[in-house]
Amino acid sequence: MKKNDKPIPLQSVVYLPRWLMLGGVALSGACIAGGIVLAIVGLCTASGGALGGYLGGAVGCIVGGAGGLFGTLADWRRRLPATALFGYLKQDAPPPFYRRVFWPSLAVMLLGIALGLVWNHRAIWHGLVQTGAMLAFCSGTIEAVRRHGHRRARAVFSLYADGALDAADAAAIDDARAKDARFDAEVLEFQRVSEALRDLTRA
Repeated sequence: MKKNDKPIPLQSVVYLPRWLMLGGVALSGACIAGGIVLAIVGLCTASGGALGGYLGGAVGCIVGGAGGLFGTLADWRRRLPATALFGYLKQDAPPPFYRRVFWPSLAVMLLGIALGLVWNHRAIWHGLVQTGAMLAFCSGTIEAVRRHGHRRARAVFSLYADGALDAADAAAIDDARAKDARFDAEVLEFQRVSEALRDLTRA
């Protein structure tokens, strides 16, 4: 075992919430399917510049959907080392991007939808609804992943402190502690606080 060796990931911890993975796969698949439909409609009904518009939109949908699908599945297969997972344990508050962006962008999106139903204009749908939805989605996804990671990290390190964690994952944490003195100290402090809390509940 060397300190510069690649850390061992914890196999039981999935990076993404399951609902987010399924939603990402469904959305990416819908984009790819939409691109295929655009290409077929364009080839069957359009010519000249209109055909170019159809095909350009189709390529954008297919490439974007394929990128989203690849990224989502890559994150679903990714496994975190113990040090990275412990970072989620320490992140017990939403990030500034979520706090400052999510609710305002959601409000802008809903306002845009309400205005668009009264006055159907591209500036409303693209400027308010689309922009608000994108910002709400990005900030909300970041926070969903943080909350998921925090819950999983708390469960893993609590089980580790109790000696009840899966042997392979416990070995990965032991390996990371042996390679990183700072991480070892943080785990010891977490175990000390956990034990103190258990003593309080037993009192």
